Amino acid sequence: MSTFDVAADWFSSGAPLPPSPPPISEPETAPASPSTSLSSDPITLRVGERNFVTALATLTGESQFFSSLFSGNWHNTPQPDCSYFIDADPDLFVHILRYLRHSIFPVFYANGHHDLGLYAALLGEAQYFQIPRLVKWLEHQTYFRAVKVQRVVDEVKDVPDLRDLTKSNEEVEYHPFRTTEKVYVCPRGISLHRGKPNACGKLCERARGDDPKEYEDEGAYKTLVIRKTVVFDHRLCAGDE
Repeated sequence: MSTFDVAADWFSSGAPLPPSPPPISEPETAPASPSTSLSSDPITLRVGERNFVTALATLTGESQFFSSLFSGNWHNTPQPDCSYFIDADPDLFVHILRYLRHSIFPVFYANGHHDLGLYAALLGEAQYFQIPRLVKWLEHQTYFRAVKVQRVVDEVKDVPDLRDLTKSNEEVEYHPFRTTEKVYVCPRGISLHRGKPNACGKLCERARGDDPKEYEDEGAYKTLVIRKTVVFDHRLCAGDE
């Protein structure tokens, strides 16, 4: 029996027609994820009471927190002004964002001391935002290796000129003290020869005869000069160990 005959019998029997198959439609295109649509566009974060404008690629480059936040798997609704609220300390977030932008490790050093309190607070933020390299830098206290103090100690006669200029990364200490030293005495008593054995000639040697050269103790002033220079390791802060 042909297809035409089957159709004719169906109509003649009075049975209802079978439902038509749904039309074939093109598959819908999935909406772009935030990481795709915003990676190169400016994005505003509301951290505490301050706004920070950056790019999504900057935030997600090393921070597992921001990678998850903008992955589309978290409920992350922007504020009415299109900013994203982050409940964190804005003063500390300044350093977090600076690191995410340039991957330069922070060093807080001034007047011969590290700011250990700031390091400890920043470590908590780095752990919260899940930035492994920054956490390691702070936990291992690598910043102590980034700043070194080189000391050079010299002993000079008398007191040096205190008007001497120094570099801004140098600190010079002067410690004068009194001491005694052996001073050569001319056998002929010539004052110009005092302390200068080479100034004596044949007449002086003849006057001394077979006696050894004569020395006597004399008071003297000297100064201990301690020069401290702060050396900053830029390569270490850039991660080049």
